[in-house]
Amino acid sequence: MNLQRRADERSKALHKEIAKKLRNNPGLWKISLGNIKKWRKMRGGNIPALSEWEQLLESNDKERILSILESDSEDSIRLRSSSPFTGILSENEREIIFKFYKMRDEKSCNT
Repeated sequence: MNLQRRADERSKALHKEIAKKLRNNPGLWKISLGNIKKWRKMRGGNIPALSEWEQLLESNDKERILSILESDSEDSIRLRSSSPFTGILSENEREIIFKFYKMRDEKSCNT
């Protein structure tokens, strides 16, 4: 499997878990806009990916955003690569997903 495809699959798995947490705890939604504001301050200027996410978050309902996080579409894959949902998953939750993909990769190399 090529590295980009593996990274995209892992990103989708991470974002599925993020979507699950957002559904169960609506208070977590504020993290995404907070990240965008913080990153804008740190990086300065107009950053297209942040502007796109900000526009999506402000003009779409939560179900539409959740579908973006979980979809296989090219737009969803692209958007997940600049996701403002950092900080929603705990380090342990992220580690479980990363370990799963590492073990899967090791198995495929050994067969």
